[in-house]
Amino acid sequence: MLSSSSRTRRPDYVRPLRTFTGHTDTVRCVAFFPDNRRLVSSSWDNTIRIWDLETGLQTRAPLTGHTDVVRSVAVSPNGDRIASASEDHTLRVWDVATGELLYDPVEGHASGLWCVTFSPDGRRIATTGDNTIRLWDASTGGLVAGPFRSHNGNLYSLTYSPDGLEIASAANDKTVRVCDSDIGQMLVGPMEGHENDVRCVLYTPDGQRLVTASDDGTIRVWNVITGEQIGEPLKSHTTIITSIAISPDGTFLATAGPSTVMQIWNLSTRQEANTILRHANDVSCVAFSLDGRYISGGCCDFRIWLWDASLLYRSQSSVAELAQQISTPPPIPSTPVLPQLPLPPEIDESETVRHLPTMVPLPPSPLSSIGVVCITRYSIATQSESRSTDPQNPK
Repeated sequence: MLSSSSRTRRPDYVRPLRTFTGHTDTVRCVAFFPDNRRLVSSSWDNTIRIWDLETGLQTRAPLTGHTDVVRSVAVSPNGDRIASASEDHTLRVWDVATGELLYDPVEGHASGLWCVTFSPDGRRIATTGDNTIRLWDASTGGLVAGPFRSHNGNLYSLTYSPDGLEIASAANDKTVRVCDSDIGQMLVGPMEGHENDVRCVLYTPDGQRLVTASDDGTIRVWNVITGEQIGEPLKSHTTIITSIAISPDGTFLATAGPSTVMQIWNLSTRQEANTILRHANDVSCVAFSLDGRYISGGCCDFRIWLWDASLLYRSQSSVAELAQQISTPPPIPSTPVLPQLPLPPEIDESETVRHLPTMVPLPPSPLSSIGVVCITRYSIATQSESRSTDPQNPK
């Protein structure tokens, strides 16, 4: 029986670093601050909350004012502002230091807002709602560009390219499109392949690929230049994917959906990670910290779960080492080299008979006396029969 110390621990469920409790309804969106020490969240309880990662406590009172679910939040690149998009048709921009609005709620969309994001330089804010994209001045809230209507359906998600020159969007028309971030002209697309609403879209950190997720339960990777799909779709364990996040180095993709398990993929190998991050209820949203140390999941149990992202890399290393051990055969032990013996001298066939040694029968083994007796008797009997049948030796 194996001792407990000799058993191999399964790469199974791990514990979160901590959970954050305070929301009174499902957590809808999470985003890390650039300092990697704080996290902001929004919820169906209409509030926005800022959390300290070390203590798990809120840094201030909740940010209130929205009158409906806050579907999306984003933190400015310098960390001094938070933008929130709500079903109440408004965009609100908050001063992190004071917790107050920088200016009046921004109106313009004719329906509820689905997504909000800052441009990489922090000067603009992009929002989706009423099937359009609108760009706002982050300092004043004034409309800068738009509305851009690039899809034939409701827009769920949008994201800036790392250089800020493009905006990629996803909608319920089952397509993904890339447009110019200044004038809204479509540059790539429509990218078709999903069989249901496309809810999520993100650029990879190098800006060369787009990753999308859909209600068809698949994740697809696209070439940003050609719009062509790269490889086969990744099949999720859920039928709907509500949120995706990519690690800062582009190695891992995290997905959320109606499941207690946050699914993690290695984008290079296109295989699921060996680490299972299980929550107490369905995971609704995911995010990586900007330094790649943490991964967070907003949950339908009203909590936010914080995980150690280094587990993903350690798990990957363990699997790679195991695969290397399996694929590499053990070394063949070396065989000592025997000294080469000299060849025997050539034999003169004419002299062979003359030089043959005299054949001397071996003595019987003392351990097989019975066998010897039987053989001897058989031999005598055989010789007698031979003499009796030999015409030249009559009996």
